[in-house]
Amino acid sequence: MSDQVVQTYPTISLSAAEAVLDAATDAAAEQNVHVSIAVVDRGGHLVAFRRMDGGVSGGVDGALGKAVSCSKFESSMVEFSEKAREQSWIGDLPGMIPLGGAEPLKLDDELVGAVAVSGADEPEEQVVAEAAVKAFHAQG
Repeated sequence: MSDQVVQTYPTISLSAAEAVLDAATDAAAEQNVHVSIAVVDRGGHLVAFRRMDGGVSGGVDGALGKAVSCSKFESSMVEFSEKAREQSWIGDLPGMIPLGGAEPLKLDDELVGAVAVSGADEPEEQVVAEAAVKAFHAQG
């Protein structure tokens, strides 16, 4: 049989996801914000989660929803946030939460997961998410 029947894809490990959480927590503490942070695998399934002390309960669903959205669209949600300001229909796409603070986690341009932050202002969430991505790449 010449056609491949099964494909395998890399995905984020628990230890890498925990390091992403630690970096995001440190970045949030530097900004004095209390957020929820979700790390999902390439399929949008939860791998690791943290709600900082003082984080609002709405941040839990927000972080998970944004992480899933980011993994499904394999793109930074800040880009969709900017597009949604001019094209409001973007937020109507199934599974789309067009808010900054969610970034894909990629190795060699291949998606392995996503990280998302919720519970602060969008620019603060974006800074935290970017710090988490930087820490992810420093592991490799």
